[in-house]
Amino acid sequence: MEKKRKRFLIAILRFHGDVLLTTPMIKEIKRIYPESILDLLVYKGTGVLLEADERIDRILEAEPSSGLNPLKRLIKEIELLLQLRRTKYDYGLFLTTQWRMALMGRSLRKAKTTAVDDTKRKKPFWVKSFSSIFPEAGDNHIIERNLSALKALGLETREEKTKLSLIIPEKVKESVVDIRKRFSITSDYCVFHPVSRRKSKQWTKEAFVHVVDHYSNQGLPVVLTSGPEEIERDYLNQIEILSKNNLINLGGKTSLLELAALIRNAKFFIGLDSVASHLAAAVGTNGVSLFGPSNPSNWRPWSEKISIISRDGSEEFCQKHGHLEGKYKNCLCHVSPERVIQEIDKIIS
Repeated sequence: MEKKRKRFLIAILRFHGDVLLTTPMIKEIKRIYPESILDLLVYKGTGVLLEADERIDRILEAEPSSGLNPLKRLIKEIELLLQLRRTKYDYGLFLTTQWRMALMGRSLRKAKTTAVDDTKRKKPFWVKSFSSIFPEAGDNHIIERNLSALKALGLETREEKTKLSLIIPEKVKESVVDIRKRFSITSDYCVFHPVSRRKSKQWTKEAFVHVVDHYSNQGLPVVLTSGPEEIERDYLNQIEILSKNNLINLGGKTSLLELAALIRNAKFFIGLDSVASHLAAAVGTNGVSLFGPSNPSNWRPWSEKISIISRDGSEEFCQKHGHLEGKYKNCLCHVSPERVIQEIDKIIS
């Protein structure tokens, strides 16, 4: 009699970078159960980085909390819950703390389920919706927190550090070759991704320009990248205007996978706390990631090749943001361009 294959659901309703950070967990599941069936539940559009990963059988999509009228959203949510119930999972791992996760956990019925603990979710309905609860990250990395979810289900994980994994399809690599030809990007270049989803994570344009011009003056082509949003593309345009050199502005001109392929072949990468830094970690490129309000212990790029720079915490006042408190408590304004250049030179020497 053929042994039944274990079926897993990993639910991660956050952003592209968070989805990428599930790959060490996926690797561990496949090590423990090589023949397992694995479904990934993500927000619509955020699973694109893992579409070519053959370890994943299906990428299911949930609608974000906003964007649909309430009735349409309710109908889609009910359809999703019914789909999860019909699938008959053996294990369910819930890595974010939206209340809808509790309903999903209950819909899995006979599955062993686990969800992340959260001070906002101490109520009995949350705790009783899952077989077990695993602790938040604390001072550990989110990847380590995710792996602890497997332990909560009674699965044994290895202690050794598991790398991120990202499959870049051949057609994407070919597309990047075309982009490089079109914009005359030579074999030696560096990538700057100076934007992030949250404004409080930004470094100053003037500081970025200082670093950009330093390497451009050395004859190294500088490639600027961003997402498709107008505010991000405008930010790159302003850096380009302030610079004294000819920069290669690819703002909004690449997909995330194309960006990963571009970063992979770069001499080095400089970015902020954003998906681009996680892409650099996944493809093994040397670089620097600047961290402001986010905790590097939780969110640093999962690679020894990426150095983290943040302010030292001794400053109490910032010319731009005033007294350092609230969302700008750890702003990057006091991080000097010279410090970033020194770190990059150390990495590439």
